[in-house]
Amino acid sequence: MIKLVVLDLDGTLLNSKKKINPVDKEAVKEAIDSGIAVTIFTGRSRHSARRYVKELGIDVPVVFQNGALIEDFSTGKILRMVKLSGEIAKKVVEEARNRDIFYIIYTEFSTIKDMMVDRPYRGPYDYYMKQNTWRMYFVKNVIDHIRDEIAEVALIGKKGLIEEAVSWIDEKDASVIKSTEVGGESFWEIFGPECSKAIALGFLLDHFGVSRDEVMFIGDGYNDVEVLKIVGHPVAMGNAPDDVKKYAKYITSDNDSGGVAEAIKKIALNKGE
Repeated sequence: MIKLVVLDLDGTLLNSKKKINPVDKEAVKEAIDSGIAVTIFTGRSRHSARRYVKELGIDVPVVFQNGALIEDFSTGKILRMVKLSGEIAKKVVEEARNRDIFYIIYTEFSTIKDMMVDRPYRGPYDYYMKQNTWRMYFVKNVIDHIRDEIAEVALIGKKGLIEEAVSWIDEKDASVIKSTEVGGESFWEIFGPECSKAIALGFLLDHFGVSRDEVMFIGDGYNDVEVLKIVGHPVAMGNAPDDVKKYAKYITSDNDSGGVAEAIKKIALNKGE
């Protein structure tokens, strides 16, 4: 029996227009009304994802920025906040510069303008930069503005070069997460220690009083793989890469075709075809 449904946002609950399909919204409500807890695990920041959480009427703990921040929406209380060392962030930037990798500094969890850059980006992630211009500001040199602790650093570039740039990082000091691949480039994120959606799941199992076997997780990205590996009901979206789909027991429709609703109704609500 499924007692908890966990949803990724981009590429999963959100369609290609970054909106929640009405059929998916209806299925989430049906699941909640039936007594199943539903929450969001996203790589997005609190400010970027908050409106979707409110649209769904979720009032339970929600995971932002791949587990670096967990907020209980019933109380507004921050349950977990893990920051990245400023010194590590500075070295990541230096290594990125040596390889012509684009970098973004996410300064804090609580401010709206949290994305700091010192040069323009051109490439397959242009859409991401344009969607987030409201969060972004330019400085002459980001290293001069990195404080003792920040939220995260993101790197955009060739996978092999990024792997080189972060190869020195010890997992006890920071978490390196590969999120997506688009047009030959990868989007990777560096957080503080012990950050991932899988670790966040472990943190919340006690809160909901459920076991991993009672959890259905629906996702589409590389940062979802660790959760897909450990839950009892792992579901991949039809638009997910094959490297993600292979960890799922069920492949649902894509994010423009009500894939979330399909999975909730067939698996969580046991309504069959």
